[in-house]
Amino acid sequence: MKHCKDHNHHHHTVLKNTISTDRILFVILFNLLITLTEIIGGIFSGSLSLISDAFHNFSDAMAIIISYIAIKLGEKDNSLKHTFGLKRAEILDALLNSSILI
Repeated sequence: MKHCKDHNHHHHTVLKNTISTDRILFVILFNLLITLTEIIGGIFSGSLSLISDAFHNFSDAMAIIISYIAIKLGEKDNSLKHTFGLKRAEILDALLNSSILI
């Protein structure tokens, strides 16, 4: 049986985190701006629904901030103290955010 030297196979590489943290920061700032705008609008118009929605947006911003922190922790390299790195911070973040939603 003849062995072909031109064989094709793929070597899978581990991909780095493809989430743009710059975009996440923009989303956080934009969400906080919406929150502030709704609070001001709710106070001036006397609308409790706007103020209520502002607190909803604020809670969304807090969840995104926690996710941002988890992503930054997950990017850190291994060390003697954290032999697997801090990749599990993202998993714990997902658990925390889903628990709060429930």
